[in-house]
Amino acid sequence: MKNRSYLSFLILMIAISLCSCATMTVVKVEHLNDQELAVDSTPVAHIYVANWGYYLFKYIPIVTGNLDYPEWSDRTLWFKDNVRVDALVDKVTEKSKELGATVVTDLRSSDKSGWLWYTLIIWLNEVEVSANASKNQELEHK
Repeated sequence: MKNRSYLSFLILMIAISLCSCATMTVVKVEHLNDQELAVDSTPVAHIYVANWGYYLFKYIPIVTGNLDYPEWSDRTLWFKDNVRVDALVDKVTEKSKELGATVVTDLRSSDKSGWLWYTLIIWLNEVEVSANASKNQELEHK
């Protein structure tokens, strides 16, 4: 009976580790159809970042997506609380700066949490942040 419990726990941990995710999508200016993203600014990109993971009792992280490697779903993090709006805003603004933008507009976030009733103690937390990155000529010349 103990072996079956250990095996069940191991299978659960493997399944959970394969299920957390972080993603970053950058829509470059070529795909914006000559639309302005901000007044008196040259558009650079639209940036979207999402991260989600499983938490014990909603507040204790078990496994989360890795914001440093959003393109690799197998690089999950254990026991790190990074499914937070501030962590994702940091990634969006960091990517904006990396692309050469000087202005971020329409910064929007979504923070969701849901109890997985069949587990009794596990919550799925998800945060999404998106923004438009632009170059402002006035800021560049200062």
